[in-house]
Amino acid sequence: MPDMTAAALAAHRFGFGPRPGELRAIADDPRGWVKSQLAPTQALPAAIAALPPAEDDLLAFGRWLVQRRLNNGNAQQLEQRAARQGVSQQLQMLTTEQDFIQNFRQRVSNAVGARLEAAMLTDAPVHERLVHFWSNHFTVSTVKPAAIALPPSFEKDAVRPHVGGRFADMLLASSKHPGMLIYLDNWLSIGPHSLAARYPERARRLPGGQRPTGINENLGREIMELHTLGVHGGYTQADVQALAAILTGWTYQRANLRMLLNQDVGARNGEQLFEFDAAAHEPGAQTLLGRTYAQDGVDQGEAALRDLAARPACAHFIATKLCRHYIDDQPPPAAVERVARAFARSDGDLRVTMEAVVDSPEAWATPFAKFKQPEEYAITLLRAANVQTLPPNAGVGALMAMGQRPYAAPGPDGWADISDAWLTADLVWKRLEFAQRFAERLARADIDPISIGEASLGPRMSDETRTAVQRAESPAQGLAILFAAPEIQRR
Repeated sequence: MPDMTAAALAAHRFGFGPRPGELRAIADDPRGWVKSQLAPTQALPAAIAALPPAEDDLLAFGRWLVQRRLNNGNAQQLEQRAARQGVSQQLQMLTTEQDFIQNFRQRVSNAVGARLEAAMLTDAPVHERLVHFWSNHFTVSTVKPAAIALPPSFEKDAVRPHVGGRFADMLLASSKHPGMLIYLDNWLSIGPHSLAARYPERARRLPGGQRPTGINENLGREIMELHTLGVHGGYTQADVQALAAILTGWTYQRANLRMLLNQDVGARNGEQLFEFDAAAHEPGAQTLLGRTYAQDGVDQGEAALRDLAARPACAHFIATKLCRHYIDDQPPPAAVERVARAFARSDGDLRVTMEAVVDSPEAWATPFAKFKQPEEYAITLLRAANVQTLPPNAGVGALMAMGQRPYAAPGPDGWADISDAWLTADLVWKRLEFAQRFAERLARADIDPISIGEASLGPRMSDETRTAVQRAESPAQGLAILFAAPEIQRR
């Protein structure tokens, strides 16, 4: 018998909320509907497929640097022209920060719009939610200038192909992608006993002509703390140093000046751009978490990462994060243990692991346990209203006002996944403002807010919300009340 209550829970807890008409299809088998979307897929949403490849994202920052230097080289000419025109040089020449923002604003906006459109239109919202979860787990953020163009292609190359696949494969893909290598500075890292350290003329020069000077621990530390074992995963500072040494030489193929000066679109993906620089690699065996890795070259790092993915601490850490995301801010211990066992027994098979989450009774016991992040909330409303197209540049400003700009997490630990981070007075007020503005744009005389609420929430629309919407003086006011209702803001 169709279960509309469970269907609404499945649509909001595991997806982004339903579009009109979807609840009835889900109601026949809510758990089966979720599980049917957990398998890997190679098909990209059209909006994501249309975004530039990783190589073009990588070239974008280098091209801006080159153009900036060319402009600075003409500073004397600009100053003379400014004097002739009676204006200051400051008006004639953008500051570096202004120029940077102007250069990358549209590129970032296009990527955010594509991500929103993919989630808004998808027939597999469970899969798309998993893309967002794993992209946040392996954060690469635009807040680092050198990585500003790379998060979208990182998500496309390193995350999407491995959702529903094996965790170790996603870990390797993320650690090798130029987005992660730049964001966590591993491209600057060289071993102290490497050829590049002993013979500096062999070191690959960095932009500006400088050479890397030593080991950078950022990637090694974050792989253990944020990607695999967790902060209480049993590693020490010596293990961080060992993994950092193991990963020296993991870098990406640099563009030559000719490539930076032309405007040809780079075509290669992140996997094709990975490069192992043997001259920068710290030679010799390394001991990590009591295990010695004597492999040569890139094999040493690959073996270490696969072993990290197979450790019990990793299974527990990933299970905890999944249960926190899908069940409760305080993950139920029994559910965490169940999911961790599934992860370990399946060798990190993420489809099997997520099936354990779905099969956990705790996932179906308490509705509205989680407060939606701003991006999730906005997508819920877009789907509820059956929006089919987004105006150019729509969404970025509203999401920023609500405290979350996609691809721009403030740090490598990603966006917070607990309600307290989003339930501040200011952010809730911004959310209510968004609900009102969106309702005003959407409202027409023939739109029935109650019907939209029933199609999105089913029996989970409360009597209080229904009564408040029915008493509204206009469709716009009714929609605003619905969109601000607690049950549509939670999952």
